[in-house]
Amino acid sequence: MMTFGRTALAYIATMVFGLISIFAANKISPDGDVIKHIFSLVLIMFAPSFLFLGKYVSKTHEIGKVFYWLSLFSALFLIVVTTRILYLEQDVRIYIGTQGLAAMNAEFFGLPVFATFGVLSLAHLVCLQAVILCGTLIGGKASKPVSVLLWVALFCASFLIIGSDSRSAQILLVWILGAVVVYAFRNADARRACVVVILTILMAFAVTYARGMNESRMLSSIEAIRTDSGNDVLAGYEPLGSPQGQIVDKKWEKQADQFATGRVELAIAGFNEVKASPIIGSGFAGYGRYSTEGLSKALEANTSTHVYYLTLLWKGGLIFFIPIVVMLLLNLKAAIAVTKTTARSAERFFAWAAVLMAFGPMAMAWDILIVPSAGALAFFLFGLLATTKKA
Repeated sequence: MMTFGRTALAYIATMVFGLISIFAANKISPDGDVIKHIFSLVLIMFAPSFLFLGKYVSKTHEIGKVFYWLSLFSALFLIVVTTRILYLEQDVRIYIGTQGLAAMNAEFFGLPVFATFGVLSLAHLVCLQAVILCGTLIGGKASKPVSVLLWVALFCASFLIIGSDSRSAQILLVWILGAVVVYAFRNADARRACVVVILTILMAFAVTYARGMNESRMLSSIEAIRTDSGNDVLAGYEPLGSPQGQIVDKKWEKQADQFATGRVELAIAGFNEVKASPIIGSGFAGYGRYSTEGLSKALEANTSTHVYYLTLLWKGGLIFFIPIVVMLLLNLKAAIAVTKTTARSAERFFAWAAVLMAFGPMAMAWDILIVPSAGALAFFLFGLLATTKKA
């Protein structure tokens, strides 16, 4: 561990201060769930530990080789999951349980896939896999038979992302397309491969809608807000300082919350609890640790704010948040330094695309970096960028 220097020390400090947060909060407001809160801390810190695995692997293997094997494993998973859905003529997005909760219809040789509950848990993993596939395919280092397999896998990844009807995942697909376009402009010799990538993703769009997916949650949500705004909110607009204006403001907040599937309420409540306990946070408990006044059923049922960075601050307070941010910044500094001194490659470019996507829009849409699947892969790629193979 010590070979990773200050980054490892920041990780250890984060764990220690997380424990301090738990026991301090339990001293102020005992809830009898200390063990549960420790497991919550372990879960949050599990994915970041893959940062060091990435740093270790990159010391002995070129990033192109790592991408190649990640692409092969991703291809096996994506093709099996997609083939089953197409063969059985089923939907990618399904609803389970008495409450009709959304999930990904994913099975791997008869086994249910981990983290399919909550569409984003798997859809965001597939987004990262799609970026890795782009890096390998555009890098052009795979043999022809393997390349055919990877092209099929990219189609499957795009099909699953679109079919999931996850609005944030579909936005991330636009991010992926943007990364491909940027790389094509910067590298003329890779433009043909980039065009094929774009055509493959567009083909997945066509197949998805040909199978009968005629409605999009994204478009439906925007249309509902636009219609409701025109009829209810914007009519007779008043300044926000007036009583009428406060009603308008509440309606906009409600509509934004509906579009974000309840995330606005979670984020606002989390931010308010951070203000109430900024130093130690909630001690890795859920909402209402110090006061249950006005606690809604939605807040009672959730244990995160759905915004990764806010969740870290809310769970452990500043004493937990600061060292983990220091860890990320130290690794970012190392990754930039390595990139400046390393030959350019498609794999490294798309590794950056994946990392920026994961720690940017993906982290703002949900606490995906906590999930052991997508979060672990994102941190692994981040660590991979921060070290280079020894000569």
